[in-house]
Amino acid sequence: MTEDLKARILASARATPSPRRPASQVYAWLVLPSSIIVGAVLFFAFDGLHHGQGRPSWFYVASSIGWMAVATLSVWAAFGRGGSALGRPRPWLTAVAIGTPALLFAMMSGFAVVHPEVTLLHAERLGLKCLGLTLAGAVFPLLSLAFLRRASDPVHPVATGAALGAACGAAAGVMVELWCPVAAPRHVAVGHILPIAIVSVVGALMGARVIAMRPRPRPRT
Repeated sequence: MTEDLKARILASARATPSPRRPASQVYAWLVLPSSIIVGAVLFFAFDGLHHGQGRPSWFYVASSIGWMAVATLSVWAAFGRGGSALGRPRPWLTAVAIGTPALLFAMMSGFAVVHPEVTLLHAERLGLKCLGLTLAGAVFPLLSLAFLRRASDPVHPVATGAALGAACGAAAGVMVELWCPVAAPRHVAVGHILPIAIVSVVGALMGARVIAMRPRPRPRT
Protein backbone atom coordinates (compact mmCIF):
# COMPACT_ATOMS: atom_id res chain seq x y z
CA MET A 1 0.00 0.00 0.00
CA THR A 2 1.52 3.33 -1.06
CA GLU A 3 1.76 6.20 1.39
CA ASP A 4 -0.56 8.31 -0.77
CA LEU A 5 -3.24 5.62 -0.88
CA LYS A 6 -2.87 4.98 2.85
CA ALA A 7 -3.30 8.68 3.59
CA ARG A 8 -6.38 8.86 1.38
CA ILE A 9 -7.95 5.85 3.09
CA LEU A 10 -7.33 7.29 6.55
CA ALA A 11 -8.73 10.62 5.46
CA SER A 12 -11.83 8.91 4.08
CA ALA A 13 -12.27 6.98 7.32
CA ARG A 14 -12.12 10.19 9.34
CA ALA A 15 -14.60 11.90 7.03
CA THR A 16 -17.11 9.01 6.94
CA PRO A 17 -19.62 9.10 9.80
CA SER A 18 -20.05 5.74 11.51
CA PRO A 19 -22.91 4.51 13.69
CA ARG A 20 -22.40 4.57 17.41
CA ARG A 21 -20.56 1.46 18.58
CA PRO A 22 -23.31 0.27 20.96
CA ALA A 23 -25.90 0.53 18.19
CA SER A 24 -23.68 -1.40 15.76
CA GLN A 25 -23.14 -4.13 18.34
CA VAL A 26 -26.86 -4.43 18.99
CA TYR A 27 -27.60 -4.78 15.29
CA ALA A 28 -24.80 -7.32 14.88
CA TRP A 29 -25.96 -9.49 17.75
CA LEU A 30 -29.51 -9.45 16.40
CA VAL A 31 -28.19 -11.43 13.45
CA LEU A 32 -27.65 -14.46 15.73
CA PRO A 33 -31.25 -15.05 16.88
CA SER A 34 -32.55 -14.10 13.44
CA SER A 35 -30.26 -16.69 11.83
CA ILE A 36 -31.39 -19.32 14.34
CA ILE A 37 -35.01 -18.60 13.40
CA VAL A 38 -34.18 -18.94 9.70
CA GLY A 39 -32.42 -22.25 10.37
CA ALA A 40 -35.32 -23.55 12.46
CA VAL A 41 -37.80 -22.66 9.72
CA LEU A 42 -35.72 -24.56 7.14
CA PHE A 43 -35.29 -27.51 9.52
CA PHE A 44 -39.01 -27.97 10.16
CA ALA A 45 -40.00 -27.11 6.60
CA PHE A 46 -38.00 -30.11 5.38
CA ASP A 47 -39.37 -32.52 8.01
CA GLY A 48 -36.35 -32.30 10.26
CA LEU A 49 -37.96 -34.22 13.11
CA HIS A 50 -38.17 -37.39 11.04
CA HIS A 51 -35.66 -36.99 8.23
CA GLY A 52 -32.64 -37.84 10.36
CA GLN A 53 -33.98 -41.08 11.80
CA GLY A 54 -31.90 -44.23 11.49
CA ARG A 55 -28.49 -43.09 12.68
CA PRO A 56 -27.11 -44.26 16.05
CA SER A 57 -28.00 -41.98 18.94
CA TRP A 58 -24.37 -41.62 20.01
CA PHE A 59 -23.39 -40.47 16.52
CA TYR A 60 -26.25 -37.98 16.39
CA VAL A 61 -25.18 -36.44 19.69
CA ALA A 62 -21.41 -36.55 19.07
CA SER A 63 -21.51 -35.17 15.53
CA SER A 64 -23.99 -32.43 16.45
CA ILE A 65 -22.01 -31.30 19.51
CA GLY A 66 -18.75 -31.43 17.55
CA TRP A 67 -20.22 -29.40 14.70
CA MET A 68 -21.66 -26.84 17.15
CA ALA A 69 -18.28 -26.48 18.89
CA VAL A 70 -16.39 -25.86 15.65
CA ALA A 71 -19.07 -23.47 14.37
CA THR A 72 -19.06 -21.52 17.64
CA LEU A 73 -15.27 -21.21 17.59
CA SER A 74 -15.36 -20.14 13.95
CA VAL A 75 -18.02 -17.48 14.57
CA TRP A 76 -16.11 -16.12 17.57
CA ALA A 77 -12.84 -15.99 15.65
CA ALA A 78 -14.32 -14.41 12.50
CA PHE A 79 -16.77 -12.01 14.11
CA GLY A 80 -14.66 -10.60 16.93
CA ARG A 81 -12.08 -7.87 16.43
CA GLY A 82 -9.59 -9.14 18.98
CA GLY A 83 -9.17 -5.82 20.73
CA SER A 84 -8.04 -4.06 17.55
CA ALA A 85 -9.97 -1.48 15.57
CA LEU A 86 -8.65 -3.16 12.40
CA GLY A 87 -9.99 -6.58 13.42
CA ARG A 88 -8.21 -9.90 13.49
CA PRO A 89 -4.87 -10.20 11.66
CA ARG A 90 -4.94 -11.66 8.14
CA PRO A 91 -3.29 -15.01 9.08
CA TRP A 92 -5.95 -15.52 11.76
CA LEU A 93 -8.80 -14.86 9.32
CA THR A 94 -7.21 -17.05 6.66
CA ALA A 95 -6.91 -19.87 9.19
CA VAL A 96 -10.64 -19.54 9.95
CA ALA A 97 -11.58 -19.61 6.26
CA ILE A 98 -9.44 -22.66 5.47
CA GLY A 99 -9.38 -24.40 8.82
CA THR A 100 -13.13 -24.45 9.49
CA PRO A 101 -14.12 -26.79 6.64
CA ALA A 102 -10.89 -28.78 7.04
CA LEU A 103 -11.50 -29.36 10.76
CA LEU A 104 -15.14 -30.33 10.21
CA PHE A 105 -14.23 -32.81 7.48
CA ALA A 106 -11.47 -34.28 9.66
CA MET A 107 -13.93 -34.70 12.53
CA MET A 108 -16.52 -36.46 10.36
CA SER A 109 -13.82 -38.62 8.76
CA GLY A 110 -12.66 -39.60 12.22
CA PHE A 111 -16.12 -40.86 13.08
CA ALA A 112 -16.14 -42.85 9.83
CA VAL A 113 -12.76 -44.45 10.54
CA VAL A 114 -13.50 -45.39 14.15
CA HIS A 115 -17.08 -46.52 13.48
CA PRO A 116 -17.40 -47.32 9.74
CA GLU A 117 -20.94 -48.61 10.27
CA VAL A 118 -22.22 -45.02 10.47
CA THR A 119 -21.27 -44.51 6.82
CA LEU A 120 -23.58 -47.26 5.52
CA LEU A 121 -26.91 -45.46 5.96
CA HIS A 122 -28.03 -43.92 2.65
CA ALA A 123 -24.44 -43.95 1.41
CA GLU A 124 -25.66 -43.56 -2.17
CA ARG A 125 -26.97 -40.02 -1.56
CA LEU A 126 -24.63 -37.45 -3.09
CA GLY A 127 -25.64 -34.62 -0.75
CA LEU A 128 -27.17 -32.00 -3.05
CA LYS A 129 -30.09 -31.36 -0.68
CA CYS A 130 -27.69 -30.78 2.21
CA LEU A 131 -25.61 -28.50 0.01
CA GLY A 132 -28.69 -26.44 -0.87
CA LEU A 133 -29.90 -26.25 2.74
CA THR A 134 -26.51 -25.13 4.00
CA LEU A 135 -26.31 -22.40 1.38
CA ALA A 136 -29.87 -21.29 2.15
CA GLY A 137 -29.14 -21.11 5.87
CA ALA A 138 -25.88 -19.20 5.39
CA VAL A 139 -27.14 -16.50 3.01
CA PHE A 140 -29.00 -14.39 5.57
CA PRO A 141 -26.24 -14.09 8.22
CA LEU A 142 -23.53 -13.50 5.60
CA LEU A 143 -25.46 -10.72 3.85
CA SER A 144 -26.39 -9.16 7.20
CA LEU A 145 -22.86 -9.20 8.58
CA ALA A 146 -21.37 -7.91 5.32
CA PHE A 147 -23.88 -5.04 5.38
CA LEU A 148 -23.02 -4.22 9.00
CA ARG A 149 -19.29 -4.32 8.17
CA ARG A 150 -19.63 -2.34 4.93
CA ALA A 151 -16.78 0.03 4.11
CA SER A 152 -15.09 -0.73 7.43
CA ASP A 153 -11.93 -2.69 6.61
CA PRO A 154 -8.99 -0.82 5.05
CA VAL A 155 -6.47 -3.63 5.58
CA HIS A 156 -7.72 -7.13 4.74
CA PRO A 157 -11.40 -7.07 3.64
CA VAL A 158 -11.10 -10.18 1.47
CA ALA A 159 -9.78 -12.27 4.37
CA THR A 160 -12.46 -10.81 6.63
CA GLY A 161 -15.21 -11.71 4.17
CA ALA A 162 -13.83 -15.20 3.63
CA ALA A 163 -13.70 -15.87 7.38
CA LEU A 164 -17.24 -14.55 7.89
CA GLY A 165 -18.43 -16.76 5.03
CA ALA A 166 -16.82 -19.87 6.51
CA ALA A 167 -18.29 -19.08 9.92
CA CYS A 168 -21.78 -18.55 8.48
CA GLY A 169 -21.50 -21.76 6.49
CA ALA A 170 -20.42 -23.73 9.54
CA ALA A 171 -23.24 -22.24 11.62
CA ALA A 172 -25.80 -23.14 8.96
CA GLY A 173 -24.22 -26.58 8.82
CA VAL A 174 -25.26 -27.22 12.42
CA MET A 175 -28.90 -27.23 11.34
CA VAL A 176 -28.09 -29.50 8.40
CA GLU A 177 -26.13 -31.89 10.62
CA LEU A 178 -29.15 -32.17 12.91
CA TRP A 179 -31.29 -32.84 9.82
CA CYS A 180 -29.10 -35.26 7.86
CA PRO A 181 -28.56 -38.95 8.78
CA VAL A 182 -25.80 -39.62 6.22
CA ALA A 183 -22.11 -39.85 7.17
CA ALA A 184 -20.57 -41.34 4.02
CA PRO A 185 -17.35 -39.41 3.21
CA ARG A 186 -18.46 -38.45 -0.32
CA HIS A 187 -21.79 -37.17 0.97
CA VAL A 188 -20.11 -35.20 3.77
CA ALA A 189 -17.64 -33.65 1.32
CA VAL A 190 -20.30 -32.59 -1.21
CA GLY A 191 -23.27 -31.85 1.03
CA HIS A 192 -21.65 -30.44 4.17
CA ILE A 193 -18.11 -29.22 3.45
CA LEU A 194 -18.36 -27.92 -0.13
CA PRO A 195 -21.07 -25.35 0.71
CA ILE A 196 -18.86 -23.90 3.47
CA ALA A 197 -16.10 -23.43 0.91
CA ILE A 198 -18.58 -21.85 -1.52
CA VAL A 199 -19.90 -19.43 1.09
CA SER A 200 -16.32 -18.57 2.06
CA VAL A 201 -15.52 -17.66 -1.56
CA VAL A 202 -18.71 -15.60 -1.78
CA GLY A 203 -17.71 -13.90 1.47
CA ALA A 204 -14.30 -13.07 0.03
CA LEU A 205 -15.96 -11.47 -3.01
CA MET A 206 -18.29 -9.50 -0.75
CA GLY A 207 -15.28 -8.47 1.29
CA ALA A 208 -13.69 -6.95 -1.80
CA ARG A 209 -16.92 -5.27 -2.94
CA VAL A 210 -18.75 -4.40 0.29
CA ILE A 211 -16.52 -4.64 3.37
CA ALA A 212 -13.51 -2.91 1.83
CA MET A 213 -12.99 0.71 2.81
CA ARG A 214 -12.46 2.75 -0.32
CA PRO A 215 -11.09 6.27 -0.45
CA ARG A 216 -13.45 8.91 -1.70
CA PRO A 217 -12.47 10.48 -5.03
CA ARG A 218 -10.70 13.77 -4.67
CA PRO A 219 -12.73 16.78 -5.75
CA ARG A 220 -11.51 18.37 -8.94
CA THR A 221 -10.00 21.77 -8.60
